[in-house]
Amino acid sequence: MAPSLDQAHALLAASDWAGALTAFEALESDVGAEALEGAARAAWWLDDGAACCAAWERAHGLHRDGGDVLGAARAAVALGYDSALFGRGASVAQGWLGRARDLLETVEGPTPEHAWLAVREAELALQVTHRLDVARGASERAVALGRALGNTEIELVGMALSGLTDVLAGHLDRGMERLDTAVVGALAGEVTDLMWLGKTCCWLVVACRRAQDLPRALEWCERVDELCRDRDLAPLFTACRIQYASVRLESGHWLEAERELIRALDRMQGSQRTTRNDAVIQLGHLRRRQGRLEEAEQLYAQAGFEPPAVVGRALVNLARGETETAWALVAGVLGDVPAQDVFGRAAILLPVTRCAAAAGDLAAARAAAAELASIADAIGTDAVRGAAAVARALVAEPADVAPAWRAAIRCFHRAGLPVDEADAHLTLARSLVESQPRVAAQEARAAITALADLEAPQRLEEAGALLARLDPTPVDASTSATALTAREVEVLRLVAAGLSSVQIAASLSLSQHTVHRHVANILTRLDQPTRASAVAHAVRAGLL
Repeated sequence: MAPSLDQAHALLAASDWAGALTAFEALESDVGAEALEGAARAAWWLDDGAACCAAWERAHGLHRDGGDVLGAARAAVALGYDSALFGRGASVAQGWLGRARDLLETVEGPTPEHAWLAVREAELALQVTHRLDVARGASERAVALGRALGNTEIELVGMALSGLTDVLAGHLDRGMERLDTAVVGALAGEVTDLMWLGKTCCWLVVACRRAQDLPRALEWCERVDELCRDRDLAPLFTACRIQYASVRLESGHWLEAERELIRALDRMQGSQRTTRNDAVIQLGHLRRRQGRLEEAEQLYAQAGFEPPAVVGRALVNLARGETETAWALVAGVLGDVPAQDVFGRAAILLPVTRCAAAAGDLAAARAAAAELASIADAIGTDAVRGAAAVARALVAEPADVAPAWRAAIRCFHRAGLPVDEADAHLTLARSLVESQPRVAAQEARAAITALADLEAPQRLEEAGALLARLDPTPVDASTSATALTAREVEVLRLVAAGLSSVQIAASLSLSQHTVHRHVANILTRLDQPTRASAVAHAVRAGLL
């Protein structure tokens, strides 16, 4: 016996996506367009982009043929974003939104379809075409229409998009206030559609990440995780974990970031969602920072010509000493990022400064550094101020280099970006090796301190090697607390190289239990709480 329409909707409300899809498909011949809309929504949650878009297209056709203009517009509005989300391209998405506008011009408004059209226009402008001016106008129109209709759900979704637009444009206080208001209302039950509830929360995480407010981003990641686990919202869960991994990458927890990104990519195998590119780019950033340049280059190539991927490839070339190639790659990339997208430009301006300076184009390097300084003054966040200070150091006169690096160190420390802080310490130390070796040694020790408790073993090795060169006397080597056996030193070296217990066991032909015992002994002997802090201590003590 075929299910009823009410039963199919109940399955959808209960997050039984596969059951709902089967039920709606069975009802298509009897119910028509309404069953197709339900099937499209279920397929969306199952991450089946082809089935989702095909169902919306059939629903659009049935509504149109039956003279239901609002129904046809509703399907066109959905296709106006899902076409882009599932890889059909921005032009197809914009075509569907244009079709929705044409249909709604024949309908006296406002109607919910008019309001959702504004929401989708804002979403497409923010996440696909990167037109903040379009996003601002459309999101404000959605808020106004939601209020006029007495539809709190539309109003809050529009408000969240408006807040995200403000944050991306550098208006942090106003944007975060709007996002907080929208998300609190959504979580209080005023947004009942699970897709919009999840998206509203994810937009707040994106805003925190772009502003590099890492503690706040982690807090909201946990809230969204809880929501996704409770309701089986797999696509949103994966998108949130990508954001979480990015935050952990920036905060120096590289092994955790790696695990999350690899899991996300495994979950998205075969997915047509464009969000997969974000995971690919973030894993590329991690591989580059780990020194695994060939892998990073391959990952960036998968993401095509998105500005972060182009910049990543340029930084790979720069790390190889291919300065002309690096500069050629990024010389025109700023033209692809609108002037309004201040965080997007800020993320690119420092690499542009690095590549231009390395290639000897000081005029271009100084121009990029000046724009970054202007953005830092306007935004006022410590993360961007730190990046601007680094850019200033790269183009400064010799007497101004050290003060600029010290300014960067202070900013990165306040922003909670320990790897960037350590990199600044190390660069400053290298610049002082000949003229002030004792100060250089202090900076190398400061880098090691900044990296304690993190999962960035390559940076610790660099800092330890520099410190050993400047001060060959181990810090605590004579104390009994640092007396490790030869096997324990061997295990600790592999820990410092980033290997897991399973990998160490395989490398040394030991059982995992034995490796765990060695690690426990190392932590006890060095009086350290974590593997990362033990590595940092051992580097300072000259044991590695």
